[in-house]
Amino acid sequence: MFSILAQPHPRFERDAATWWLSVGAGLFVGLFIIIFQPFGTARVVMPGKYLFLAGFGVITSLVLVTNYFALPALFPAWFREERWTVGRNIVFVLGHFLGIAVLNYFYTTSVFGISRHLPGLLSMIGFTLIIGVFPTTAFTITTYVKKLKKYSQPPQPEPLSPQELATETQQYIQFTAENGKDQLRLPVTELLYIESADNYSEIVFQENGQLRKELLRSSLSRLETQISYDFIVRCHRSYIVNLHRVERVSGNAQGYKLHLRSLETLVPVARKYSELVTERFH
Repeated sequence: MFSILAQPHPRFERDAATWWLSVGAGLFVGLFIIIFQPFGTARVVMPGKYLFLAGFGVITSLVLVTNYFALPALFPAWFREERWTVGRNIVFVLGHFLGIAVLNYFYTTSVFGISRHLPGLLSMIGFTLIIGVFPTTAFTITTYVKKLKKYSQPPQPEPLSPQELATETQQYIQFTAENGKDQLRLPVTELLYIESADNYSEIVFQENGQLRKELLRSSLSRLETQISYDFIVRCHRSYIVNLHRVERVSGNAQGYKLHLRSLETLVPVARKYSELVTERFH
């Protein structure tokens, strides 16, 4: 049972959808409390009551935005996708409940001038976590099983025909850096992948059977525009890959991984690019 907690789990994306999810959750909580006034709030009589109730929605959004965007920027190692597991995802989501419970406690006691006591705070935290742990665990494991089923049996590439190999040996690709001077020209058969490296892009290729890496000062998106071959494609926000160098594909709940010939490094396929694998390989 506990072994599942160490299994890879898809990590959340720090994108516009997550941002709007955080804002939308706060709006939902605020409106829900204002309309239905649960947890004894219906008995509260005070000036600006609706504004006070809306504050709980603001707290919800604040906690979610902090957890989804600020914490990964402050602690990037802990949030790396290759280290993201079922157990870590459960702890992370419970962190939402914990943060909301603590801020709600201080918010309520501040508004009403109630004395703060550690037992009262611990009681609210415990009550919140007890409520949250079961749906959080169930949702996380359900997501894990669903994604594992989707990605665990990926299609595999087929060997190139002799005609295709002969054609590619005559084809070259050239990359030019932002300064317009630094260039790298190589046969398309030698290119393995390109990885984003801060303000640079690292081009990984083989030359005379030896693995080589060259840095060009250029964004990955800029180099992508210089590619005219449909089998050299973007597969991740940080990677461009030569699909004709893919030997096999593996997968887990986090998505597909590309195994390239003569290379130990695995190239990840972002989930939004997963159709790239299903369409190109059979």
